[in-house]
Amino acid sequence: MEAGWVLLMKSKKITIKNDAGLDIRPARIIANAAEQCTSRVELIAGNNTVNCRSILNILSVAIRKGAVVELCCTGEREEQDLEYMLRVIEDELIK
Repeated sequence: MEAGWVLLMKSKKITIKNDAGLDIRPARIIANAAEQCTSRVELIAGNNTVNCRSILNILSVAIRKGAVVELCCTGEREEQDLEYMLRVIEDELIK
């Protein structure tokens, strides 16, 4: 990394409330939403960090209901992208 560059990140811890945890349907919703973001969108679960643009990556960490995970966005629009992803998770996963 060149001198003068600062890598920033916006993140928020969330509790997964969906009854099935992050199975295929919620993973698809998250991946589709992450594709709309210009930031890098990652999910940290325990010692695992996964790219949210991949359904398989999300499924690979087997996140269950009640798990506390951290959603992270890194990029020029990280704050807006984090807010967008949080809205999607809150509004879409419980349906």
